[in-house]
Amino acid sequence: MNKKTFTFFPEDPAQTVRIKRFLMALGSYAMWVVLCTVCILQGFTRFTLKDLYALSAVVMLFNAGIYLLLRTGWNKRFKDPSLTMFQMILATMWIMVCLYGAGEIRSSMLMLYFVVFVFGVFRLRFLQFLVVSVFAIANYAVVVYLVYRFHPGEVNLKVELINIMLLATVLPWFSLLGSYITNLRTTIAKALETIEKLAVTDELTGVYNRRRLLEILKEQKAFCDRGNKVFSLCIIDLDHFKSVNDNFGHETGDIVLRGVAQTLKQNIRDFDIIARYGGEEFMLVLCSTNGAEALTFAERVREIAENMRFENHDHVRITLSVGVAEYRPTESFQATINRADKALYRVKENGRNRVEFERYAESKQMYLF
Repeated sequence: MNKKTFTFFPEDPAQTVRIKRFLMALGSYAMWVVLCTVCILQGFTRFTLKDLYALSAVVMLFNAGIYLLLRTGWNKRFKDPSLTMFQMILATMWIMVCLYGAGEIRSSMLMLYFVVFVFGVFRLRFLQFLVVSVFAIANYAVVVYLVYRFHPGEVNLKVELINIMLLATVLPWFSLLGSYITNLRTTIAKALETIEKLAVTDELTGVYNRRRLLEILKEQKAFCDRGNKVFSLCIIDLDHFKSVNDNFGHETGDIVLRGVAQTLKQNIRDFDIIARYGGEEFMLVLCSTNGAEALTFAERVREIAENMRFENHDHVRITLSVGVAEYRPTESFQATINRADKALYRVKENGRNRVEFERYAESKQMYLF
């Protein structure tokens, strides 16, 4: 039995992206520790190096917990699996501690808030940004109060009031801008998804187009050649489809094509493929299926088609002619297509509404593809 070895990144691409963002945030913590160390060595803060490293250890413990949530997949149970808002609030609390001990450079360290808010652009909506903004402003107000209470000589209330006003103005504005960027990213992602879908999908029927079909056949051939597996092809033709267009109109013809495509799709297995091969022809790629099994399936599909009814077009009846061929390892997939096409041609010669199979031995031509 092969033991699974631990990998830092999971196999799930989405989880890998989330962990990479988490590592970017972790890099920010490392940057802050370096800056705080410099400030301590220069005497700008009341913290000692021992205090800093103790606080850093606590922060790292929290981040280790976040990594475990991401790596084990438990984060998927939350509404935001990226845990963006939680990580931003944790970072904001860390900044609060740094500001409390910052002394005279407190105003300069306010810039750390903007490092945190940049990460919200990955995910947060406006209201979420606003919540974090209010939390950050309230944190800073608490810091000012605590410093004033315990170290009154370090506080210039006029300056701190200006700092709070600046945060109250800039952070909500940043929230608005950040949410706009988030929405823009979402819109672009959806547009790209639509474009990718259109590139491989037949617009009329909603099944794969010929371009994607050929890519799938190349993949199937490579897979089968490696493992001595087989797959079978069924080329399906709608009998006398031209008469449907001529007698009932092209709109009805489109309804029939969509209906047949969706019926075929509903009757194949999840890992089988259906594509529009051209005009009124469809092709089924039946994975891990030999010729005999493909023949049985094709006959069942043919019978289903005979009983098909189209919404608001009960007067339309169709039948299917099906040519079947089984792929043999090392032959070109084009040769398999040609054999299925030859079987389909034989069906049409023999009266249509039938299923025919073309054996490998009957093919006399070799195709280099």
